[in-house]
Amino acid sequence: MTVGPILDSLHGYSTVGLSGVKIADVEPSQSFLVGIDTGGTYTDAVAYDVSTATVASKAKVATNHDDLGSSVSVALREVIDGSFVSPEQVDLVSISTTLATNAIVEGSGRPAALISIGFDEAALNRGGLRSALGGDPAISLSGGHSPHGHEAEELDLSSIPMALAENDHLVEAYAVVGAFSVRNPAHERAVAEAVQKATGKPVTCSHELSGQLNGPKRAVTALLNARLISLIHELLTAVETAMDSLSLKAPLMVVRGDGSLVSASFVRQRPIETILSGPAASVLGSSALAEMSDGIIADIGGTTTDIAILEDGTPGSDLRGAIVGGNATMIDAIRVHTEGIGGDSQVRSSPLGGRELSIGPRRAVPLVVAAQSNSRISSMLTAQLEKDVARDTDGAFLWLRDRASRWTPRSDPERQVIQALTDSHLGLPYDMAILSGLQRNAADRLLAAGVLGMAAFTPTDALHVLGLDARYDPTPAELGAELLARQQDRFGETLADDIAGICKTIYQSVALKIGTTILRAACDWDDLPVDELNKPLALEALERAVSGHKGALAIGLGVDQPVVAVGAAAHSYFPEVVRLLNTDLIVPEHAEVANAFGAATGMIRLSTLVTISAPRRGLFRVHAGDQPKTFYELGGAQQFAETAAGEELEAKMVQAGATSCEITHSWKTTEITVANRPLFVEAVLTSTASGRP
Repeated sequence: MTVGPILDSLHGYSTVGLSGVKIADVEPSQSFLVGIDTGGTYTDAVAYDVSTATVASKAKVATNHDDLGSSVSVALREVIDGSFVSPEQVDLVSISTTLATNAIVEGSGRPAALISIGFDEAALNRGGLRSALGGDPAISLSGGHSPHGHEAEELDLSSIPMALAENDHLVEAYAVVGAFSVRNPAHERAVAEAVQKATGKPVTCSHELSGQLNGPKRAVTALLNARLISLIHELLTAVETAMDSLSLKAPLMVVRGDGSLVSASFVRQRPIETILSGPAASVLGSSALAEMSDGIIADIGGTTTDIAILEDGTPGSDLRGAIVGGNATMIDAIRVHTEGIGGDSQVRSSPLGGRELSIGPRRAVPLVVAAQSNSRISSMLTAQLEKDVARDTDGAFLWLRDRASRWTPRSDPERQVIQALTDSHLGLPYDMAILSGLQRNAADRLLAAGVLGMAAFTPTDALHVLGLDARYDPTPAELGAELLARQQDRFGETLADDIAGICKTIYQSVALKIGTTILRAACDWDDLPVDELNKPLALEALERAVSGHKGALAIGLGVDQPVVAVGAAAHSYFPEVVRLLNTDLIVPEHAEVANAFGAATGMIRLSTLVTISAPRRGLFRVHAGDQPKTFYELGGAQQFAETAAGEELEAKMVQAGATSCEITHSWKTTEITVANRPLFVEAVLTSTASGRP
C-alpha cells in the first residue's frame, strides 16, 4: 500500500493573508496587543502592531501541562524579542485557551461535589446531570423556592457538617443549585457561605452563571464550573507570573466562549465562561486572516477539532447554550461543533467495536515527542516487537505527573498504580504498571484527573510515518505503527500488512471524522435533521468518498462553502477533508496562530437576563437583585428592570476590564388569551453591554 495519493492531495490549496500582514522586523509603535493561546498541545503568541495593522512577531511552543508558566513565559519572550517590543509598549495581553474545553471533552476536570436544594432524586436523572456527576459526590438539602420567588420549604443546613466531613477530602470545589434560585437566590447564597466558611474551598452558585430556569441544566453548568476553577486559576497565575518576569504591566484579559473579552479576575470565579474560548478566538482570527465573511472555519488542535459557520462576517451563537463533550450548559457561546479528535488523540485497536481502530477522545503524548526525553519508550517499543504475541496495551507508556504529589488515592487499585510508578520515577510500560482490570479502571480515572501522563500512538505519529510531518525523528512512530498494525480485528486478521497501510487508514479515519463533523455542523446551520447523515445512502456516500469507488449510482455529500482551515496540522489533514466534501480549501497565512491573533483583537461584551413574572393579574414581580420586587403597573416594572440590569452590567463591565460601555435592552413578552382577554405571563429582558478593554 502506498501513500502517493495522500501526498498528491496536499497540492492545490490556496494561501491568503490579511492585507499588509507580514512577519518582519517593524519599527516599534506606541501600541502593541499581545495575544496568547494556551492549548492542549501548543502555546502560541502573537504581537500585533495596532498602528500598522501588522503581525510583528509570532511564536509557537509546546505546552507543558506540569509547568504552564514555562510555556507561556517562553512564548511571550519569543514574541516580544522577535518584534522588538518594549514592555511599556504593550497595552493589552489577551489569552484564549482550550484547556477548559479539553478538560470537559476528556472528563479530566478536578473533582467537585454538587449540593442541590429542594430537588427530588428524579431531578438528578434529567438534563444529563447524572452522567455529568460521574463518581463525584451529590448532597441533597431541603429548601428551595417557587417560580415566583417565595420560599417553598425552609432551608435545612443541619446535615451540612456531616456531609462535608464525609466528602470534603474527595473534592477541590463545590457547586450549589437551588430550586428556582434564579427567582430568589437566598438559599444558594446561605449554603455557599456555610460551605466556604467550613472548607475554605471555591463554591459556585448556579444563579450566578445563568438567569434561565431548568434546574438540572443549571446544575450541570455549576458543576462543570466548579471542576474548572483550579485548572483555570493555575493557568492565569502562570500567565501573570510570566508577565511579571518580563515586566509587563498591561491588563490581562481572557476570551470567553462567545468571542468577547473579560478580565482575569472575572474568569477566576466563572471559568466555565472559557469553554469554547479557543474556538471563538479561532473564528475571529481565521475570518480576519482569510479576509472571509462567509465560510466554514475548521480548527484542528491536539485534542479536539472545532467547526463553526461564518455568515456576514459573524459566527452564529448557540441559543441552546454551549454543548461540550455531551454536556449541555447554559453558557453563551458561538455555535460550534467540537469533535474529540486531534493530532494527539490516542489510537487504539478496538476489535469489539464498529471499527477496527478507535481514535480519541483521550489525549496522549505522541511517541515521537515522548521518546525525545525518555529513552525508555524506544526500548519498550523494540522489546514489545520482539515478543511473539501482540497485546492491546502495546505501545503505551505511563508516568506520574507533578499533580500526583497532591493526589489522595480513592481506592486500593489507585494506590497500587501510583506506588508502582513512584518506584520507577521515569515511568513504566502500561502492561508493567497495570496488572488487573481494577487497576486499568483506576488508571483511566487517574489519567482523566491529570495524575498520570501517557505516551501512545497518535495521528501525529502516523503523519511522521507517512512523511507528512518531519519535526521529530520518525523511528519511535515507525515502531509504534508496527505494533499497531499487527493487532488483530474481530475476525483474527491483522489490522494492516505494513506500517504505511495502518497509517494511511488512520489518516483517512481522522479526515473522515473531521469531514463528518463539518457535515453535521452544516446540517445544524441549515436546520436540517442531523440524523439523516446516519442513513444508509449518506453512509454509502461517505464510504465512496474515502475509497474512491464509483458505481452505477452517482452519490455524494458535500458543502457549498469553502473551508478555512487553521491549526498546526491544517496543511496535513484538510486537503483530504475537502476532497471528501467536494469544496475548496483556504489555509491563511499565520493559520498556525489564528487563535492567538483572534485573542489579541477582541472586545468586551456581557449580557444579563431579568424576568418579570405575574403571580396574579395586575401584579408584576421583577426578579432582580437579592429579592424580587413587586409592581402594580408593567411600565414601572420594566423601567426598574432596565435600571437594575444596567447597574449590574456597569459593575460587571468594570470588573471585566472596561472603563466605559454601551448598553442596549431588548424585551420578549409572552401573553395568552383567557376569556377573550389578554393575560400577561412573563417578560424577559436581555441587556447587553459592550466596550473596549
